[in-house]
Amino acid sequence: MQILLAEDNPADVALVREALNKQKIDCDLIVIDDGEQAIAFINRIDADRKSPCPALLLLDLHLPRRGGEEILKNLRASERCGQTPVVILSSSDSPKDRENAEKNAALHYFRKPSTLSEFMELGVIVKQVIDRAKPSVSLLNP
Repeated sequence: MQILLAEDNPADVALVREALNKQKIDCDLIVIDDGEQAIAFINRIDADRKSPCPALLLLDLHLPRRGGEEILKNLRASERCGQTPVVILSSSDSPKDRENAEKNAALHYFRKPSTLSEFMELGVIVKQVIDRAKPSVSLLNP
């Protein structure tokens, strides 16, 4: 399973890794530190049918070169990855940022907290999103 993390702060990247490890989420975490690279990553997947879409996008709204809102709109317009679940990571508590995230179908808006224990809650959120996105097993087709 692949999780794409679009985050430019190395300390936050380390905290995300720790939160995922704490919940024993086994994934290939791909870290991209600017918005233009994130959009290029999505476009490459659209162009290459063999490349898998990430199981989840963890998206910081305030990235260099292109912002999170533009990345989210690009993802939602993607032919192949438009349904990828998104969790917004932001230090902003702006109602406008929350509204834009909701408008572009982000599943959760995680405001980056000031304590380590609160940041570790991100792992719980990611686990819930991934579990919800897994295809259910049909009892009719053993």
